[in-house]
Amino acid sequence: MKPYLFSPSEFAFGFAGCKRCYYDLKVNNIKINFGFPTIFSKIDIIQKKFYHNKSTSYLNTNKLPKGVIKTDYAKLQKSEVLYDKKDRPFQLRGKIDAYIDHKNFFSIIDFKVTNINEKKTSTYMTQLNSYALMFERPDQNFLTLKPIKHLGIFCFEPNDLNYNKNPSLEMRTHYFEIQRNDKNFFEFITNIIDFLEGDIPEMTNGCSICDIKSQTFPK
Repeated sequence: MKPYLFSPSEFAFGFAGCKRCYYDLKVNNIKINFGFPTIFSKIDIIQKKFYHNKSTSYLNTNKLPKGVIKTDYAKLQKSEVLYDKKDRPFQLRGKIDAYIDHKNFFSIIDFKVTNINEKKTSTYMTQLNSYALMFERPDQNFLTLKPIKHLGIFCFEPNDLNYNKNPSLEMRTHYFEIQRNDKNFFEFITNIIDFLEGDIPEMTNGCSICDIKSQTFPK
């Protein structure tokens, strides 16, 4: 059986959204891409350049032990073949924003330009847990980071506009720790594969992409 292939980001932005669109993406390979604003790619580059090789003190949190932030690992990481609760194979593949080298262990953090609050962090638990498995149990010839003891989201929220010869945007930052739970993650993957192997879901009312697909691919 060919392993299912999952991207960590698709859980928060795919499966958690419209179920029909997620099913069409994974089963029917139907994807309507509206594009991603290039400004976010620019911000991402600036963030990584600034934080690379910086101390964890730059994250303004007491939840992380001392370490060095690394943002230069740009390779697409892939896990070894893993198995869900029903013994069905799957792999994880994606890129991280940063990891932290604590000498004897590692942390993985994800950068978010958003005003996320702590109640919303559960949305990203599967994404960060995926990253941990990808690096602790990598496929052959991929980077190994082991053990990974901390997972977190580092959020940037636009706060103020200053002017000194040129305008500069001030960011408010906040670090949120993400709980690791491999047992819950494998149960989550099992539910997703059950969903993908089940009946095709109906188009979702109120989903603009489903509206487009219903016109492009009529029943």
